[in-house]
Amino acid sequence: MPFAAWVIQEVSPKIFVELGTHTGNSYFSFCQSVVEAGLSTKCYAVDTWQGDEHAGKYGDEIFAKVNANHQETYAEFSRLLRTTFDDAATYFNGESIQLLHIDGLHTYEAVRHDFETWLPKLAPGAVVLFHDTNVRERNFGVWKLWEELQACYPNNLEFVHSHGLGVLQLNNAPAAHKLVWLKSNSLEKQKLISYFASLGSRQLEHFQLNELKHQVAHLNQAVTDRDGQIASLNQAVTDRDGQIASLNQAVTDRDGQIASLNQAVTDRDNQVRALICSTSWRITAPVSNIGTWLRRGIGLK
Repeated sequence: MPFAAWVIQEVSPKIFVELGTHTGNSYFSFCQSVVEAGLSTKCYAVDTWQGDEHAGKYGDEIFAKVNANHQETYAEFSRLLRTTFDDAATYFNGESIQLLHIDGLHTYEAVRHDFETWLPKLAPGAVVLFHDTNVRERNFGVWKLWEELQACYPNNLEFVHSHGLGVLQLNNAPAAHKLVWLKSNSLEKQKLISYFASLGSRQLEHFQLNELKHQVAHLNQAVTDRDGQIASLNQAVTDRDGQIASLNQAVTDRDGQIASLNQAVTDRDNQVRALICSTSWRITAPVSNIGTWLRRGIGLK
């Protein structure tokens, strides 16, 4: 990102094209430098914004964010071309582009095809940037093409920090546009590499710090949400305990009522037994029997 901001001012191109923009980190660095330096550069970002095997597949949400920022800040001199690299190449005249950044699919075959397709569109002495020259995994092949191109274009340099960035100038540069710092015997080359590697490391540390802050904020929110859930569960437990206490009291009251009823039944039974066993019952029992017999006798007649 720091090198992008510097090199576009150094080259001061009439037309700058980036192949593969994704979230726009590098592209917006170029554009912001155009604004700050007051350049007359026209900028073009080419991408399908659908992803690939290296960037991963994604939906329209990435393009929506990139487009929103672009339209708000850089639309005056920049255009987003949502199409394939091959189709976009037909929209540019031959030898019209002074600065090209290739950051598409990173297989050897893909990046070589992109370079060869866009080479006729490059102006004499154009500068080309190749992203990810220092990745040798997951079928990345930019490093292989970069080794071949270094032999063909001696005016070049490579940043090996992070994922690597190769920078070369075409051999047919007019004398007034030859970049001294890209020559093999340039004393400035190593200074530039060290300087921008240091700036790049600071940018990466800043990015990682922001990522950690976002993670901490996310964790704090998760803790807050969890505490809220725990409080809700504690309240639910308290409410349940209250309900249980009420039910227990109701059971106790019911048991008390049952005990009272049982006692009443016991008292009644005792009273009946006492009545049966009483003297008056024994005296009146025969009379009661005579009445019964008389009624039966009348019935027989």
